[in-house]
Amino acid sequence: MGVPIEIPAEILEAAGLTPEEVKVELAMQLYKQGRLNQEQARTLAGEAPRLENLFLVKEQAGHIDLDEFISWAAHDFKSPLNAIIGFTKVVLKGIDGPVTELQVTDLTSAHVNGQRMLALTNNLIDMARLNNGDLKIEINDYSLIQVISEATNRWKTQNPAKELTTQIDLQETETRLDSARIRQVVSGLLTYAGNHVAENGTISLHAHEDKAKFIIQIESTGEKARDKLELDLAMLGFICRGLINLHGGNLELGEDTGSGFKLSFTLPKT
Repeated sequence: MGVPIEIPAEILEAAGLTPEEVKVELAMQLYKQGRLNQEQARTLAGEAPRLENLFLVKEQAGHIDLDEFISWAAHDFKSPLNAIIGFTKVVLKGIDGPVTELQVTDLTSAHVNGQRMLALTNNLIDMARLNNGDLKIEINDYSLIQVISEATNRWKTQNPAKELTTQIDLQETETRLDSARIRQVVSGLLTYAGNHVAENGTISLHAHEDKAKFIIQIESTGEKARDKLELDLAMLGFICRGLINLHGGNLELGEDTGSGFKLSFTLPKT
């Protein structure tokens, strides 16, 4: 015997859904997860056009949802990439024996490109999870000053060729945020701005606040980069915007100034 589920009317009103639409949404999600077959989904939702379209898309795509496929397949890509990165590092350190200067150059190129490929794979996973609504944030009380400081210090270590200056004009108070994801945002947007200038470029970050929100501004200046890595920029912009939106904030990607890039994002005070 089925167990009835009661959903308060105010929740349905806030979500803008009718009870029938809730059944369809539930049936679609459970079918996507493989927890219901087509017959069971139809029993739950009825002959809903959206559900029938989902069945058709699944059949035409070989029963594979693209976002779901990217999310789980990308994890399998990471294992060989980690092996490549790890073993090239071992050889570069001379653990397996001496290497020539030419071999060091070639191995360094393989190591750096392996790390970039791993970063792209991680970005692809986050994009797929954001796109299908599977990426959740874990909100806790945390110091935004500490989050920004941790992110900028790590970015400095990973990008020693570029000079980074920071100015944090925030009150030392805790706010509600996912510290790991905001560190990811700060690091990602520093990279976004940094990709517009050459290796000897400079990056500045200024964090301040008003009564309602925190404002973080990032700007890069210097000689224009020859290759801006457009794929990396598109991925970082999508991910950072999605994570900021999940926090109730807003991302403003400015324009290329010709000698760098300006951008800013806000987070609400809670």
